[in-house]
Amino acid sequence: MMMVSPILIIFGTAVFLSSFSVHTHEMRKVFVGSIVMVASVLMYGSPLVAVKQVMRTKRVKFMPFYLSLFSFLTSLLWMLYGILGRDPFLTAPSAIGCLMGILQLVVYCIYSKCKEAPKTNPDIERADVMKVSASEEDTKGQKP
Repeated sequence: MMMVSPILIIFGTAVFLSSFSVHTHEMRKVFVGSIVMVASVLMYGSPLVAVKQVMRTKRVKFMPFYLSLFSFLTSLLWMLYGILGRDPFLTAPSAIGCLMGILQLVVYCIYSKCKEAPKTNPDIERADVMKVSASEEDTKGQKP
């Protein structure tokens, strides 16, 4: 509830101000569009905390690849939609989101090469050896 309260207060204030203080449609559009632009940039910028962690530890386990990839693709599609619709309130934060998505993907590519060799499970290796030795026996139970 502690995180929801400030968001509801900000949303309520924006609705109140846009309804009673701003009287023309164009001014309302600019007011609400500006608030949405700031919120969108903050949303696209939130994974940069993980980028900081990745750069500090030099390990990508803190930053899921698919989250970064689809964040980039989503912002790219919204940016294209904003360009086609000539909507600066949609295009600007989506363009910033594209840049942040590219940054995340580049950081992921750089630091994913630094990871150590994957650890193997000895039980799996033992099972593979047993499977190979069992397959070498012929149908009569004799080894070739």
